[in-house]
Amino acid sequence: MKTKSLVWAIVVFGIFSCSGSEEEPRDSNQAFLSFKVNGELKEFEVANSPMGFSFNSEGPVYLATFMVLANPVDGTKNFISGFLRNETLFEPNEILEMQNPIFYQGIPMVRIQLTYSNEAGELYNAVLFQEDFPALLATDDARFRFTEISDNWVKGEFNGILVGPVFETTGRGDTELRVTEGKFSMPLFRSNLP
Repeated sequence: MKTKSLVWAIVVFGIFSCSGSEEEPRDSNQAFLSFKVNGELKEFEVANSPMGFSFNSEGPVYLATFMVLANPVDGTKNFISGFLRNETLFEPNEILEMQNPIFYQGIPMVRIQLTYSNEAGELYNAVLFQEDFPALLATDDARFRFTEISDNWVKGEFNGILVGPVFETTGRGDTELRVTEGKFSMPLFRSNLP
């Protein structure tokens, strides 16, 4: 009887220990972008939305851009986009920080611009230097790290503090969204690189 109980306990323990965790591992070649907004998970399939690497010789500056829509036929809500600038070609494990300025034709600019629109179409962004703006909350921040870069694929991590909502008529609100645990894996399109 003790043996049957022991075997049964081992079987039950084995079943519960093998039951899946909340997050299943992703296929390393599956295109996706995921992140949390104030702790709530957001996941996007990256269908026909590659990241682009390019070079602007007038800066001179290297650029990385992406825009991922939850619904490809509605670009007015539920999307995330980013624009990254760097003095050199992007490299794996290099950490890009928004508040570390890059100079474009001698003018300091933020290194990263990050924009998120929620399901209701409210727009939040990180686009400003953290300076003393008496009438404006400017806690904007973002960080990106490319973990892998190949000829046609890119993977990485990101986080940020976005402020909004942004309205055409009244300007930018003072609500912060914390974007954490950002991860992406997507096709890479290279254009005009020296």
